[in-house]
Amino acid sequence: MYFRIKTIKGTNLLQLIQSYRNEEGQPRQRVVASLGDAQLPDDEKTLIAKAVELQLKGEPELGSLMLSKEGIAWVDRIVKIATHSRGGFSKVTEAIVDGVLIDQIKTENVVELGPELVALKAWGELELDETLAGVGMNPSQIATAKLTISNRLINPLSEWALIDWSTQTALPELLGTSITKTGKNRLYKISDQLFKHRKVIEKDLRDREKNLFGLKRSIILYDVTNTHFEGLCESNPKAKHGKNKQKRNDCRQVSIGVAFDEYGCPLANEIFEGNMADTKTLTIILDRLDQIVWDDQDFTKRPIVILDAGFASKENLHMLQEKGYSYLINITRGSREKYADAFANETFKPLPGRHPGKQVEVAKITDPEDKKSHLVLCQSSQRANKEQAMLSNAEKRFLDDATKLKTRIEQGKLVNPSVIERNIGSLQKKHPRVRRFYTIIHNNKTLAITRKDEKYELAESQCGNYVLKTNENLEAEELWSLYMTLLKAEEGFAMLKGSLGLRPNYHQLEHRVEGHIFISILAYHLLSWIKIRMEESGDHRDWKTIRRLLSTHSLVTTRVPINDGSLLRIRKPSLPDTQQASVYEKLGIDWRSMCPSIKTKLK
Repeated sequence: MYFRIKTIKGTNLLQLIQSYRNEEGQPRQRVVASLGDAQLPDDEKTLIAKAVELQLKGEPELGSLMLSKEGIAWVDRIVKIATHSRGGFSKVTEAIVDGVLIDQIKTENVVELGPELVALKAWGELELDETLAGVGMNPSQIATAKLTISNRLINPLSEWALIDWSTQTALPELLGTSITKTGKNRLYKISDQLFKHRKVIEKDLRDREKNLFGLKRSIILYDVTNTHFEGLCESNPKAKHGKNKQKRNDCRQVSIGVAFDEYGCPLANEIFEGNMADTKTLTIILDRLDQIVWDDQDFTKRPIVILDAGFASKENLHMLQEKGYSYLINITRGSREKYADAFANETFKPLPGRHPGKQVEVAKITDPEDKKSHLVLCQSSQRANKEQAMLSNAEKRFLDDATKLKTRIEQGKLVNPSVIERNIGSLQKKHPRVRRFYTIIHNNKTLAITRKDEKYELAESQCGNYVLKTNENLEAEELWSLYMTLLKAEEGFAMLKGSLGLRPNYHQLEHRVEGHIFISILAYHLLSWIKIRMEESGDHRDWKTIRRLLSTHSLVTTRVPINDGSLLRIRKPSLPDTQQASVYEKLGIDWRSMCPSIKTKLK
């Protein structure tokens, strides 16, 4: 096949052409697909035509063609156009072809296969079968664990809903297991077993990931998130009311601290009471990290612990130094004005290679309060614009509410002084971001609202500024780049909370909650493998995109009736399209061998 451009009434028309010989053996050409004025990559047209030909023949492998993402997408579009048109194909009118009753062919029992193959590939690469067998789980229990953790990666559901989902996926067939509604407790028992052996499982996964990806760990990223409960959760002593990151302060919650390496792979995790301050969690997680770093020797040198502003206490920094860790921590929270003079007087150096609208400038100074430490002053133009807009919007909301209260007082709708004072207190509590910039005084049946202009302007001028503190003697640019690796931890939490079903948590018992959280952590290990392997091939699509792309690749049964009265049933995967085949190739997945076809013939 090849492309040609045909001009019709002055308009160029791109066509895919197939050469063939007619019944007399004479060479002929026919249009397989008409693509209008489509703009295909000029340097890939030959490869795209070859890939379309292979796809139409049922051979989707593209390893030798080296197509770009754009080229692969065009292959799929052209194949769909070709198969939905009559171009290049002969119309079949007979009811029987080679003994097959064409009109009676049926497809049944169609289940999702694509994302499941990826989950099983990641599981196999991380050798989790061997790990779970090593802690005493039998093959049936391992298969159930594989089903549960794969579900958390593919389509996170409650245990009850998981049982229904398992009938719509190829996993039970691939694993040789199935779960009915009466088997719900079986899932709970697996959850309990996994959490019971979590330290052994985590160590095996750390070792496998280190060897598999050739990781040279030197950084520890630590952060805390929480998961709330849709229920009272009275039987869980760790379930407490606390500051909820989703603003669900009406719900009890637990906090989860996770330490990551610089590649985004989880190292260790702990579950804390929901009202425990972030600063206090660091002491507990460091006890786990001491074993990982010093005893198990997962790190080749003294690691740098990178933390966000919530952990910036003097006690924590002293403890890190006592334990032999370097640290890099954001101390900006509540301290920008403290360093206002330094920001005004220091000479800042722009970071190289950044877009003008996203410029960051840095300057390194000795900490005036601790001569053994250094401060990195950072100014971000993008962050400044964002924070100034947030401050301005917060001020507008405050003034709107304050004006409404003033109007009610002046109209005589609020008269009692104690009631008015309570309303002023409620107003200030509702707007913590800007209340410090305003004085509100109730006097003589009116409300005097005065802005502290000097204080407001100082805060506005500090927007976009933040301060990092460290005991590492590196250049400011290096320290800033190191701190940005904390985004790996934020990405990890975003995946855990969004794609991997960490929240909300519907369990009530403490060990059920712990098991639920650990299953999400294990699913994240599978996701880390997928992410690293895709990025190694130059593909930076997120898991949601890949999962959606692969969801249409299915395992199907085709019923083929023969005119001798027999019935041929073929259970096999559908043919992946070009984009799906490309993902499988990048992840090293041989979909044919992982899901072999089964043929049966019935009379």
